Amino acid sequence: MSFHWLVLLAAIAVEIVATAALKSAVSTSWLVGTLPLILIGFSFILLSIALRVIPMAVAYAVWEGLGIVGIALIGHVLFGEHLTAARAAGLAAILAGILLIENGVGHERSEGDGRLV
Repeated sequence: MSFHWLVLLAAIAVEIVATAALKSAVSTSWLVGTLPLILIGFSFILLSIALRVIPMAVAYAVWEGLGIVGIALIGHVLFGEHLTAARAAGLAAILAGILLIENGVGHERSEGDGRLV
């Protein structure tokens, strides 16, 4: 796994932590509420580093898709949010979509680096 993919995974982890912290910070002071905003900013910085090599459509789909799946699981485990069969199927569809999008990267690399210029 390349450095840029590891950075993308770190961006996803930070996004998940930030979103979970945002839910926790709703009932606390505004100062605590700024922590999730700082973390989201850091996640975007990491995403921008990953975008130097990973095609934008792939990086964003993986970042957002895995973030959604991660937050759904955190919401279920930490906050007692319901994970119905339909929601689980939706999360599985997101994961399948990520795999389909990422599969196109190998073909794209053989044609070029995916950049417009």
